[in-house]
Amino acid sequence: MSRRTLSLLLAGAGAFLLTLIPLMRIFVHDQVLKTPLEQQSMTRSVAESAAYLDPATMRPKVGTLVQTRWLIGDVLAGDDERAVWGESLSLATEDDERLDYHERRLAFDRRSGAIISCCGEYLDEDTKIKQTGQAFRWPFHAERRDYPFFDLRLRRPVTAVYSGVEIVRGVETYRYVQRTPRQLVPGEVAPLPRHLAGLTGDGDIGLARYAEIQRTFWIEPVSGLPVKTEDRIRETLSTADGTGRLTALDAVFRTSGADVVAGLDAAAGYRRWIIALETGVPVGGGLLGAGCVIAALWLARRRSPAAQDEEQVPGDQLADAR
Repeated sequence: MSRRTLSLLLAGAGAFLLTLIPLMRIFVHDQVLKTPLEQQSMTRSVAESAAYLDPATMRPKVGTLVQTRWLIGDVLAGDDERAVWGESLSLATEDDERLDYHERRLAFDRRSGAIISCCGEYLDEDTKIKQTGQAFRWPFHAERRDYPFFDLRLRRPVTAVYSGVEIVRGVETYRYVQRTPRQLVPGEVAPLPRHLAGLTGDGDIGLARYAEIQRTFWIEPVSGLPVKTEDRIRETLSTADGTGRLTALDAVFRTSGADVVAGLDAAAGYRRWIIALETGVPVGGGLLGAGCVIAALWLARRRSPAAQDEEQVPGDQLADAR
């Protein structure tokens, strides 16, 4: 291969690699970095020494409660821009006696995690509830700011306030806190015996459910994935005039240790891929491309040994040699 041909090849390769940098940042990054359509996962949060109303005996009880969450993706309903997932949330005792259950379906943006109104969304069979805000995840490259988050229990969006950086098992996370003062929870409550609410007399009485919630999310910021949550929930059942009241639930749910590790592993996988897309390939391609261009210029400017020898021999000596 001639020096000129090699120089042209190196120049072309260098130009291609340098062009790859903005291409990776502008096009490939947005096309590749998305939440998958397929999803099948289960996580558990445990509340020890929780106070709750035992539905079997209709008496206050203290014990361990487990909140189990299933996520299932509907691949056929998703597309390039949105994912559609279903969520089931079950609250039960250690003996699998169910205390509460919620189910919903929604679509969300595969890059930002924000809920999109479409695709047969519902919450507890109610299709009229409009779900907005974040649902299952934060955006890629989560920011140090507040985010709206849809609260499944309250059936409305609330604000998750950014409250600082915290290290979780050696990984830097952003902490966001939802603080909701006592308020009415939508939905009907079956009438209960008057004595449970501390009232005299016989028969049942209608009660309304109120909740006070403090929910903390630990988000791995590069991937936007929640790796840990803590739910402090206090629910009371109260009469309309407030004269009768009883505690239905007073518990602190924390993500199980095994699920925290699994969440951190999933976030690490995303983080490695994102760093490769945003830093590794562009920087490596840029250095290699610049090296190719420099080598091409060096070859183009350098004379061949034969040409140098010919230039050093005077013309009359060449004539004598002939």
